[in-house]
Amino acid sequence: MSKYNVGAYIRLSRDESYSDSDSIDNQIKLADYYCENNDLRIVEKYIDNGYSGTTFDRPGVQKLLKDIECGLIDTVIVKDLSRLGRNYLKVGYYLHYYFPDRNIRFISINDDFDSLKHDNIMERLDVPLKNMMYDHMAYETSKKVKKSFDINKKNGLHVGSSVPYGYRKDPKDYHYFIIDDEAADNIRNIFKMYLSGKSKTEIANYLNENNIPNPATYKFENNIGKSKQSNTREWNAKTVDRILKNETYIGTLIQNKHRNASYINHNQVLNDESEWTITKNHHKAIIDKDTFNKVQEILKAPKRNKTNNGEDILSGYFKCKDCSGSMYIKKGKNKDYYYCKSYITNGNCTSHSIEKNKLYDEILKQMNLKRVENKDIKTLTRNKIVKYIDNIFIHEDKSIEIIFK
Repeated sequence: MSKYNVGAYIRLSRDESYSDSDSIDNQIKLADYYCENNDLRIVEKYIDNGYSGTTFDRPGVQKLLKDIECGLIDTVIVKDLSRLGRNYLKVGYYLHYYFPDRNIRFISINDDFDSLKHDNIMERLDVPLKNMMYDHMAYETSKKVKKSFDINKKNGLHVGSSVPYGYRKDPKDYHYFIIDDEAADNIRNIFKMYLSGKSKTEIANYLNENNIPNPATYKFENNIGKSKQSNTREWNAKTVDRILKNETYIGTLIQNKHRNASYINHNQVLNDESEWTITKNHHKAIIDKDTFNKVQEILKAPKRNKTNNGEDILSGYFKCKDCSGSMYIKKGKNKDYYYCKSYITNGNCTSHSIEKNKLYDEILKQMNLKRVENKDIKTLTRNKIVKYIDNIFIHEDKSIEIIFK
């Protein structure tokens, strides 16, 4: 009976080219064969399939390290050093410090290295040199993969395992998306609620009260893309805000917004907007462009667009006829007025303005002519604006033009 409890670590990256000997099955067979012929007993196999060796944030590695700390494993065996990792500094840390400090025996089969026989890794200079070589190979592989990805992105093809909430990968072509009906209904409802005057917090509360999982949880539970389990199922205002601003939902694919800090540092860095790759009409839209644009107008509206009673019911609907810019409300001494935003902020339009109550009276008048029931100004709500009106324009002569649905 072997006195060593061996953990066999197996890894294969989806990015690197490999021979059959590097396959998951062959790595397992090699570890089994070696241990059977060297009086060793494998108590656990730790497998990372599809993970880069440049990072140690891999589930298999993390489970291995946890079992080492718990005293379940006292020996680690790998096919070769590159399987443990392709990060020169990180692999060196484990070989020089982490394993020796915990009396962990380390075996790299193809490198003919066994720490039981070589108590100091510097006895074998080829080992750290190979470690450096594997790091360089990871760098070269990273360059080639990035170049290939960039070409695909410029050709309008989606690259990566992630999938936006509301979509799944098209089984006929993984570079494109198809609508996920259940999640898409939630997205449509979010836009509808926001246009009806509900705040982002109110929308998040509604989703939580109806036990609707947040995007990360939904994707993890339904195995959509390469998603991680979220710490919470709940929605919040920030998540709602991201959905309301996401152009994905009008069929636009935006890629290259972020990049890894380096080929071994996978922390995300925001790229300049000029570096983004944008593909219009990449996939079927969940939200029509008019609805999306109305929401953006409301989101961009200055805080002074909010009245004492809450959000201005005309936000996103009331526009200047000359420049098509939005109108916003400013409080006067006794009355509130709507002004052309372009004129007020940069003088790029004419001095359009109208007194709030006169505007509302005119809207009610025209709505009543359309046989929409409104007895007085108090009955004019955000819900009715959304239901009956597409846009409201004010002309320079202060006349009102309402575009009804």
